[in-house]
Amino acid sequence: MSAQHSQPFDPTYEGTEGKVFSPDTVDGTAREGHVPSARRGTNQHSRRKGEWRWRWLLFVLFSSVALIVGGWLYLDRFYAGRVFPNVSIQGVPVGSLTREEARAAIEARFASFLAQPVILTYSGRTWTPTLAELGVTLAIDEALDAALAVGHSDNLFTNLRQISAIWQQGSEIPLRLLIDQDVMQRYLLARVAEVEQPALDARLVLHGTTVEVMPGTVGRQVLVAETLQEMLAALQDLNPDTVALRTRTLEPSLRDDAAFAAQDQIATILAGPVTFIIGNRPFVWSLDDLVHLIRVERVSDPAGDRLEVQIDRDLAMERIIALGDATEVKGTNPRLNWNVGKLEIFQEGKPGRRIDEEQTLAAVLDVLNKPADQRTITVKFREIPPPVTADNLDQLGITTLLGVGRSDFTGSAPYRITNIQAGMRLLHGILIAPGEEFSFNQTIGRIDSSNGFVEGYAIVQNRTQLEWGGGICQDSTTVFRAAFWAGLPITERWGHSFYISWYDRYAFGPYGDGPGMDATIFTGGPDLKFLNDTGGWILMQTLVDTRRNLAEVRLYGPETGRKVLLEGPVITNRTPPPTEPVYVAVPERPVGQPRQSDKARGGMDIHFTRIVLGPDGKEIERREFVTRFKPWPDIFEYNPADLGPDGKPLPTPTPPSQSEPLPTEIPDGTTG
Repeated sequence: MSAQHSQPFDPTYEGTEGKVFSPDTVDGTAREGHVPSARRGTNQHSRRKGEWRWRWLLFVLFSSVALIVGGWLYLDRFYAGRVFPNVSIQGVPVGSLTREEARAAIEARFASFLAQPVILTYSGRTWTPTLAELGVTLAIDEALDAALAVGHSDNLFTNLRQISAIWQQGSEIPLRLLIDQDVMQRYLLARVAEVEQPALDARLVLHGTTVEVMPGTVGRQVLVAETLQEMLAALQDLNPDTVALRTRTLEPSLRDDAAFAAQDQIATILAGPVTFIIGNRPFVWSLDDLVHLIRVERVSDPAGDRLEVQIDRDLAMERIIALGDATEVKGTNPRLNWNVGKLEIFQEGKPGRRIDEEQTLAAVLDVLNKPADQRTITVKFREIPPPVTADNLDQLGITTLLGVGRSDFTGSAPYRITNIQAGMRLLHGILIAPGEEFSFNQTIGRIDSSNGFVEGYAIVQNRTQLEWGGGICQDSTTVFRAAFWAGLPITERWGHSFYISWYDRYAFGPYGDGPGMDATIFTGGPDLKFLNDTGGWILMQTLVDTRRNLAEVRLYGPETGRKVLLEGPVITNRTPPPTEPVYVAVPERPVGQPRQSDKARGGMDIHFTRIVLGPDGKEIERREFVTRFKPWPDIFEYNPADLGPDGKPLPTPTPPSQSEPLPTEIPDGTTG
């Protein structure tokens, strides 16, 4: 090792290399930071040189900043209200342009788009909506605001950075489209109404009994969502474009083949009328009848709807039941005796006969699938037992006497008494079902010798002459009185045309005798009817007492709690009998032997009111009955040879023959 690089070992030396020491005047030790005086001049010269360099750098820096700031101030002032150079909006250069100039440049560039953004077409038709109609706005102002804002902010450094960037790279500002899709959709929906057509299903049209098929047609539907998406895509490049209106065809849900199949089924049903043979009588359902039975039901099916042709079974059954009603052979209820409250059958009822409706319906459904020459149905019958038998007598509810009617036939000729008895015999023991309307004529049936009637005098064509059943009005009058006092609704009643004195007795029951409480009947004409509204069965019992000349009818049924009151009778409009006799030409009379058939009598109106009270005492009916007796002349029967041209008897010394007695007073009507 050389001496130049060696030092004696000093344990107090600890890395002082490179440090400068100076002697301490107090303790003679050297201190750090003191430079020897021999080197002080050199250090000061170096310090002054470094300070000059820093000052120069600061001068350059501040000069540069001043130059930049000054340049920016110049540019900012120069481009005030203008876009800095190298700026474009959607590819349109707008550098150095004012707002109005930039707008004009943009509008010129996109003039065709702004004038006609899109053209809609469909099948030779064209629509040219405006931007406003489509709800589209080109955001030019927004883009101009962004272009003018480049380099014009309040932040110097931001502006410098932006200016530097556009100087080097330029700036491209997008031009946005603002689209209101609701407005665009509304525009498209308006076109839908012009283009869309619904699919029309095939139809069956009925012309009388002929069915015609109206073919279906294909429809058209506008695909609004798809068309809207294509329009949005076409608008994006801001160039005019053409968009075809998107549509799809709509097939009918019910196709022609389904309608033709149903037409064939209907034609089979209407191949010919249906004939029913019921008890050797033909009944025909015409094609018009069959048409009303047909029901066509549409059935949905993914493969295509179909038509199901069916027969309306309920309606067919209704018509079959109507056939049954028209052809039913009614059974008869038994005839009963009251026997002091113990009901007894003295004449058994007979079963009825009615067509078998269910079997007939099945036959109808079967023949409607057959040719016209195989459409005859021989209908079978079923037996209908009588509703009342010995087993259910105690269920009829007949427990109480409801009403009694009486009449007097004193002085009646034998033929009248015979007919009164025959009628009462036919009425005795009959049952009236709940809700049934009693008809005197229907219950009596034929008034001839088959039912025990004989010929007697009755009023026919305004004069008294022989007729079957003369006197049976005594029976109808007596029945009327029984129903009257039972409080049953009287649904039909006719008073006699002229006054008959013997009907006065017993007329108003507990209120005494009097005129007007009578009821005439006529076969095929006026009837006596009343309704069984008691809720139970009614039993009619009759009596003819020839010793007392009394006819009586009693009605038994359930307890109703009704009470019947009477107001009247009041007699008005009394008129005297005609003074002039009436002469009737009767070829059967012997010449020269006239006969007096009717005796003159006066007329009057009789009014009486029935009041029916219910179990609670409240009034349930107040009804006025009126009987009008018209005046009746003396009537004489002459052979036509005994009458002159004026219709009056020729002068003859021979007085009217008295060989035939004058008929006793006779009620009018064919059976009076």
